[in-house]
Amino acid sequence: MMISLQDTLQLNNQAVALYQLDDLPLAAKALYESLRVLKQLMKGYYLDDDVIAAAMNTAPQHECLHTTAPKARCDASTQNEPFVYQSALILQESPASSTQDMTQAKMTIYCAGVAFNTAILHHQQAFKTGRSASLHRAAKLYECCLQLVGQFIHAGSNNTVSLITMAATNNLAQIELEKGLLGQACRRLQFLKALIQSLQHTATRMFTVDELQSMISNTLSAEGVIASPAA
Repeated sequence: MMISLQDTLQLNNQAVALYQLDDLPLAAKALYESLRVLKQLMKGYYLDDDVIAAAMNTAPQHECLHTTAPKARCDASTQNEPFVYQSALILQESPASSTQDMTQAKMTIYCAGVAFNTAILHHQQAFKTGRSASLHRAAKLYECCLQLVGQFIHAGSNNTVSLITMAATNNLAQIELEKGLLGQACRRLQFLKALIQSLQHTATRMFTVDELQSMISNTLSAEGVIASPAA
């Protein structure tokens, strides 16, 4: 049976609903299936830098391929911990593209969105259970979605790319700090600070005031570590 992009996005969105209800095992199963099908839909396509730039520059400047779900009831973080972004992305189709290249670029972004949702699910499991395996899976998935959207962030970009890049960078840095990888985490948070400054107008649309201030606070904490004699 052929599965369309619309079916795949619906599978992601069903997983987000399960995540909201704290049914993490079923949510994970649906997300991994959505990722599997998206990879099949993308199979055989290769986008070089020129194609990416041309495709993204034809997109509306502030195009958004998602809406943000409310905070999940499974949120297991505490106010005393550094901020971790945990709102899942409900993915949505945009108006039909005029070029196949644009469609494939968007499919790559959708794949990054599903990977990001899967990462925050594993991050939640790590908060709840303290299992290092869940934290390791989250880190790998954050790295995966950053690699996927990295080719778009400076090529016209769009709101969904910007949110995934900033949120995944913030979250991955917090995992690196927890693992004691201070230098790596601080460099990542310095990159996040530069992103927030360069994408300020987009950031204020994509994040709440509290979320944005919390991410900025994380970057300032990194500067404190770098400036300390023990760093």
